[in-house]
Amino acid sequence: MAQSSIYMVDADGELRRMTPAAPENEDRMQALVARYPELITDGDGELLLIRREQAISDSEDGSGRWSLDHLFVTRDALPVLVELKRAVDTRLRREVVGQLLDYAANATAYWQAGRIADSFSKTTVDAGGDPDAVLREFIGDQDTAVFWAQVDANFKAGRIKLVFVADEIPRELARIVEFLNDQMRADVRAVELRWFAGDGDVITLSPRVIGETERAAAAKRASGTLEPISRDQWLERHFGSAGDAIQVGARAFIAMVERLGGEADIPLKQGSIYARFKGNDGKAFYPLHLWADNASVSFSLQYLYKRSGMAEGSVRSQLLMELVEIVGPLTTSNLKGFPSFKVDILADPIIASKTERWLTNALGRMR
Repeated sequence: MAQSSIYMVDADGELRRMTPAAPENEDRMQALVARYPELITDGDGELLLIRREQAISDSEDGSGRWSLDHLFVTRDALPVLVELKRAVDTRLRREVVGQLLDYAANATAYWQAGRIADSFSKTTVDAGGDPDAVLREFIGDQDTAVFWAQVDANFKAGRIKLVFVADEIPRELARIVEFLNDQMRADVRAVELRWFAGDGDVITLSPRVIGETERAAAAKRASGTLEPISRDQWLERHFGSAGDAIQVGARAFIAMVERLGGEADIPLKQGSIYARFKGNDGKAFYPLHLWADNASVSFSLQYLYKRSGMAEGSVRSQLLMELVEIVGPLTTSNLKGFPSFKVDILADPIIASKTERWLTNALGRMR
């Protein structure tokens, strides 16, 4: 269907005709969306760029097999995966749907906790910014550690948004998007980013969001609001049929945290039980998490390495080696990541006792 022109009134009150056009290349569109994500937002509000060309793996230890055009998050800690194509790209119909679903399925299956926060930090530093300051401006008074934990929990649980962007959305793609949005837990959208050109290389962009249906929106709003649960309910829900060792280890984790004066609580998205302690500065910090999805305990260095007592890599390395001596090999040796071990290890009272002594000493460094 032929597009009509649009008209812009300039500062002098003159009418300027903007005629339908097309982006000269995909990179131009990607750069604009990365810089001005409001072009593709809807009811979720502002977006924070995590990474352009985010690598996606297809196995637990694989390197990036694919590259996602953009990864954003919302203020509500919802990951937003964006794939962008020009209308002239013949892959814009069914193939691009399969491509983004492939990315989403593998990313949620193989994503490691803390990776999104790492990607955001790298993007911000590469752009000459301060990750802490940029994040603080975006999330306001929210606790940064809890925010990233909720992002990870949402991603792992498939609570994500998938967005297709093009300068023209074919009817076939629009119908597929609306169908998927009705059927899936994830929100699925298409954004038609119409491109108009005028004299003097002036460009006007006109976005239109496709895929929101009242039935789907109401259902997802309801499912996104989780009823508060107790720790016992959380343990029963996630580990009730997982075997005695996991349940005993999980309760040993909670008891250890509380004996040392911390709180073992559940974040809003309920993907973990976090260990929260108060530092000498009065601010909370989160050294350990018990994760629901893989029944593991992480030494959450991603949330610790900027604390004054943990800034030196040698300190973190020493604590990591001491923990390995107690619980055995961890999932990673990343000193800014989430090295983890299976919680059922703590079902052994001797190991649990040694881990508690290790945490006692570690807290002295962290505070």
